[in-house]
Amino acid sequence: MAENKNKNKILVALDGSKKAFKTIEYLCKFKPFLNKEVVLYNVISSVPDCYYDLKKEAFSHKAVSRVKAWEMGHRKKMEKFMEESRMMLIAAGFKPEAITIMIKKLKKGVARDILAETQKGYDALLIRRRGAAVSFLPIIMGSVATKLVEKEANIPLFLAGTHKVNHSIFIAVDGSDGSNRAIEFLAKIIENSDCRIVLCSVLRDYQAYDEKETKQKNADCIKASFEGIEAVIEETTKRLESVGIKREKIESKIIQGAKSRAGAIVEAAKEEDCDTIVFGRRGKSKVANFDIGRVPWKVIHGARKLTVWVIP
Repeated sequence: MAENKNKNKILVALDGSKKAFKTIEYLCKFKPFLNKEVVLYNVISSVPDCYYDLKKEAFSHKAVSRVKAWEMGHRKKMEKFMEESRMMLIAAGFKPEAITIMIKKLKKGVARDILAETQKGYDALLIRRRGAAVSFLPIIMGSVATKLVEKEANIPLFLAGTHKVNHSIFIAVDGSDGSNRAIEFLAKIIENSDCRIVLCSVLRDYQAYDEKETKQKNADCIKASFEGIEAVIEETTKRLESVGIKREKIESKIIQGAKSRAGAIVEAAKEEDCDTIVFGRRGKSKVANFDIGRVPWKVIHGARKLTVWVIP
């Protein structure tokens, strides 16, 4: 892949678990990231200060010593994890000076502390759906990841999946402002790369009857909708070409008559063997106080193994 001189700063939230190493592996394997700056970030839960107040009591000396030893051991374990992660990134091609390690003491809560950090000049946040705390539960999302998806509306959010990275990216396009922002961000990240891009639009079921007039929609309406989305796809193709993506690497897919837009997107992405799905945080809705649209949430839950990028 050609060199990308456009730097982006990515905050990578890690908890020191085996699953967190999978996040580092994703960073290593997705080639467009190799020229980015990354900050490996951990919020470490220290022992509450009230435990150290026990020092005033002679009988609690041993207990306080053990607590202090646990805290120091926990930090050393995290420092070791971060250094091992840094070495993995360097071995993959990241420049040493582009990697920063930050281990911060818990202040308000893991999710809230991460959200606060994202306000300090980052271009994206990378997390996993689940951390160590819920690895034994048959659930899709951990509590921290759920809070971040719901509340991170300022910068793009990457949810790293387990699907093998093959640089095939599936992006939902509909001509909305949210979709256009997703396209612009994708173009900035993958410029001058060999990524394969699948542009997808899911149209409504035109065999249904018009809700107001209780009659089947006419052919002109159907034709106008197809022509409109084809124009959006062509415009998007040209935008990607302008940043160095070859036209033969760009494909299009129009889905008509799907019962569920989210379900259609997930199934189509799997059929196309894409490892990543990209979409705007909100679609055509203009309601500003939505935390996240219904379709994005359904895609996140449906595409369990795929990496998902949510663009505000």
